[in-house]
Amino acid sequence: MRSRSRFAIALVLATALGAWLIWTSIGGSLETYTNPSGLRQTDTSTYRLNGMVNAGYGSAPAEQAQTAAGLTFVVRDKQNSASTVQVKYHGSVPDPFAVDREIVVTGHMQDGVFIADRGSLVTLCPSKFMEKGAAKGTAMPATSKAVKDSSGQ
Repeated sequence: MRSRSRFAIALVLATALGAWLIWTSIGGSLETYTNPSGLRQTDTSTYRLNGMVNAGYGSAPAEQAQTAAGLTFVVRDKQNSASTVQVKYHGSVPDPFAVDREIVVTGHMQDGVFIADRGSLVTLCPSKFMEKGAAKGTAMPATSKAVKDSSGQ
């Protein structure tokens, strides 16, 4: 009788642990992935915002993001550059963060501003796609630094 109760307790604990692992693993995928055109200004849902960084955020963005005021910058839609949203962010800023760099940030809308979750800023590196672009004969992204050839050109 005692072994049956131990088995039942172990089974309940294993089921609870399995349910908790499933819940935490799909938690990030429950956020809506969108761009500035797809944001609803009055919706307070959590979004994963994808877009391009606009100019005008000032110098030293990593330092600004650590202040009480935070880093404020504008993200534009990749397909519709007229569609933009202001983002307020606190946390670490990846080194590749720059104008015309593609980013993804998680957060929510509040009073017409996208309030990003602390530490959720990720930059997407164009270097992953350069080999494919070179094979197709397309130009490198504008934010890439050109490498001088051996003649110094």
